[in-house]
Amino acid sequence: MGIVTFNHISSDVHHIQVETPPDYETAERDYNVQHILGRNGDIVQDTGSYKNVPRSYKVAIGSYEEEYSVMANRISKWLHSGSGYLRLEDSYEPDYYRLAMYMESGSLSNLYGHAGRTTINFNCKPQRFLKSGEVETTFYTLGKILNPSDQVALPIITVVGDGPGVLTIGSYTITMSQITNKVTINCEIEDAYDGTLNQNSYIIVANKLFPKLQLGETDISFSGGITSVRIMPRWWTL
Repeated sequence: MGIVTFNHISSDVHHIQVETPPDYETAERDYNVQHILGRNGDIVQDTGSYKNVPRSYKVAIGSYEEEYSVMANRISKWLHSGSGYLRLEDSYEPDYYRLAMYMESGSLSNLYGHAGRTTINFNCKPQRFLKSGEVETTFYTLGKILNPSDQVALPIITVVGDGPGVLTIGSYTITMSQITNKVTINCEIEDAYDGTLNQNSYIIVANKLFPKLQLGETDISFSGGITSVRIMPRWWTL
């Protein structure tokens, strides 16, 4: 029997156990395909991204201490406890997590008033994020960071210091005209902030390309008023 954790709440809390391991769905590459009349073959444009994947769990629910209707209501509240993409983990892939949206399941069978079975369906982003990629690495001087995955990562970078400085990550450079305590740079959403304060006007991203952590080693260096750099790499694979 397995366990699912959705939105940081474990299925154990709701007397739910996964009966069989979920199928692994391979992410589909996202292509733009166009056919030109009179020309052999289609024109295929690789967007460099992947489509969402489904993930389904066949589960059993049961407790002698609670009535079926009470359990069914609590499960519904759990699955609808947030909106948009939420964190999804399970005991079958303990080193990874996904970002998923709950999709309506089928009916929940009623077995003797204290148990039931159903299938819980999620719509997931294609990435399987490594939990090790949530651990920050702090640099007080130049150094290197090693990407252990097979995909290019989009990190969250926190720059600490006072005054202007230059940050170089591999072939990417960010020039900072002002640092007051710290600036966080989210390379996925291409945004710079300090808490709720927007800091985009204080950074210049060379060639408008936010840093990426390529496969293998990436050199990290900084100068000026920067005293340290923290990198949460957000490693992922398919």
